[in-house]
Amino acid sequence: MYDESMDIVTHAMIGAASSAGVFSTHPGFACGIVLGNVLPDLDAFSRVAGKHAFMKFHQTYTHSLAAISIPFFFAFALYRSGNPIWAELAMGLALGMVMHIGLDLTNSYGVRCLWPICSRRFALDWIFFIDLPIIVLSVIALLACWMLREPPSSLMVVSASYVVLLLIVVAVRGTIARRIRVMESESSSPQANSVLIPTTFSPFRFIACREADNHVELWQVNAISGQIVQENAVEILDDVIPVAVKDTKEWSAMRELSPYFHAVEQEEGPDVTIVVCRDLRIRNFGTRFGSLTCRIAPDGHIIEKKWEV
Repeated sequence: MYDESMDIVTHAMIGAASSAGVFSTHPGFACGIVLGNVLPDLDAFSRVAGKHAFMKFHQTYTHSLAAISIPFFFAFALYRSGNPIWAELAMGLALGMVMHIGLDLTNSYGVRCLWPICSRRFALDWIFFIDLPIIVLSVIALLACWMLREPPSSLMVVSASYVVLLLIVVAVRGTIARRIRVMESESSSPQANSVLIPTTFSPFRFIACREADNHVELWQVNAISGQIVQENAVEILDDVIPVAVKDTKEWSAMRELSPYFHAVEQEEGPDVTIVVCRDLRIRNFGTRFGSLTCRIAPDGHIIEKKWEV
């Protein structure tokens, strides 16, 4: 099971490759960039307080304007008080957090980046949480930094080139995502309510779904050719499952996160009814993140719950 945010290893590689060029001249700033690229995901430790705490805090407060403002404030205060090294560290930390939150914004579950001004999650659906092109680019940049570490000026060229290429990759992915949405909206079949999620290995393949009557249509589509494959339909059982399932905190948490979280399986037996609910948008690697399985007694109360978070 992986967390539904760009993985922390990728963030760390991005921070290291971006800051390597200034490490010899501004080590505090460089270290701050690396730390800032991983710091927001420390909210994952909220998992120790339980799954509900994790879903409440992950990609929320530490991924916000309020969080970024703290190191910016300290950078300004430290600079004014005559502590330039610590000020550089704080400024690098703030910049690294901006990079981290900006990349998580391109994912699918979104971040509350405008908190406390706005508590809404924002998600661009440009890049999947685990993205092969960005991982490959980051690994190549780190290898180049190692091989060209002398003279330091070479590292600056590598880091600057990496940052530019990374920005180009993100911009291109945004263009591809907008193109596929335009294609879907202009297709012969009405797709106005389609949700399109990027995939890991190809920037041109998207996983799609849309609600239609009492079922959800699922398919994959190519952003270049428009070719549709793996078409399928899943029946929505929300109206027929026991009310106790929809009264759970887990159901409420997942429905707030995704409108495509539905009851999709119901197996009735003499002693127990089993109901399975899952988010139909995120299907990469067959992930079951957020899936809720409830075992329900004949009198309607829940005997057991399994929430995959």
